[in-house]
Amino acid sequence: MRVVINEALINRNRKISHILFFISLAGMGAGFFLTWTTDPASGTSQLSCLILPLLLLLTLISVRKANIWIREPRPVDVLNNALKGLGQRYTIFHHLLPAPHVLIGPEGVFTITTVWQDKSYRVKGKKWYGDEGLLRKLNGYLRQDLIGNPFAEAALHAREVERLLAKIAPEAAIKVQPLVVLIHPRASVEVEDPLYPVLYADPKKKPSLRQYLRELAPANQGTLQPEHLDAIDRMYGLMTRQEIAELTGESIELADAEAGDLEPEADFEEAEAAAGAERGTVFVAQAGQLYYIGATNESVEQALAAVQAEAGQEVALVHAFEAANPKAMCQALQRKFERKRQKGMWFGLSKKDLAWIKARQGQ
Repeated sequence: MRVVINEALINRNRKISHILFFISLAGMGAGFFLTWTTDPASGTSQLSCLILPLLLLLTLISVRKANIWIREPRPVDVLNNALKGLGQRYTIFHHLLPAPHVLIGPEGVFTITTVWQDKSYRVKGKKWYGDEGLLRKLNGYLRQDLIGNPFAEAALHAREVERLLAKIAPEAAIKVQPLVVLIHPRASVEVEDPLYPVLYADPKKKPSLRQYLRELAPANQGTLQPEHLDAIDRMYGLMTRQEIAELTGESIELADAEAGDLEPEADFEEAEAAAGAERGTVFVAQAGQLYYIGATNESVEQALAAVQAEAGQEVALVHAFEAANPKAMCQALQRKFERKRQKGMWFGLSKKDLAWIKARQGQ
């Protein structure tokens, strides 16, 4: 499965969440101090009373953003693990298209709306139940994790993606299928005629996302063709399937692949091993202003230690991803940035170059 993650957006929002939290915390502390230490009749005291509610609102916003971008388990990691091993016919986009998570495969195009909450819920038709009660609502409001109505959010995600697809593939008339997925291991739900499928990310729980896809008929609601996927890649400045094939030395079989049932992850790994693939890791490390592009079949830590010994200075890991043929991938990346080679396997890369490499998340 091809995984595309908007790392720049994730990192930016994580930083914003931290900054907002510390600003609001410091501001509220200063406001309370001024309120209790200055003359109530003074303008300073009155001003602090006006600012404190704004700082409280800022705190709630920072908590909300932290829930989305920082809180564990992270939806990106959970979904990648849940869908690991689907094969070349599948692509999942995280935080790049108009919906946070979009899965494209032979069964169609899906938006995945995640539910992080670790509570028990009941779904009947369009409504979700489980946040009733004054204390639970108050606690949920302060923690900014009331579940609200995931179906409304899922419908919005599907509409936004359909608008994009109408521009890319107007002749296909693709109907995007909204899914709601519970990602927390302690989450549970009872469903009765739900508006949209409500699934577990954990394949051991039923119904799971993986099981749902396996039971669907291929192209149930229409799906994107290889040329449409290439159009999306070009639109967002990503590597196309052809470029990926050139980097990995693998053939592209998406266009000719016949639709079929999903294979269990164990079967996928066995098939890969039978084909003689030796998976490993491609990594980018930084020392000073230069970047090292390398590959290893061992642990990344061991490889970094060797690079650090060679460089004679501290080396930091910038990015790493798995590849079926790490050596070939590493060599292809080095060829791409040949003009920026400084010495050996060290390159003078720009932020744009790093963003391009980070868009490559394994094969």
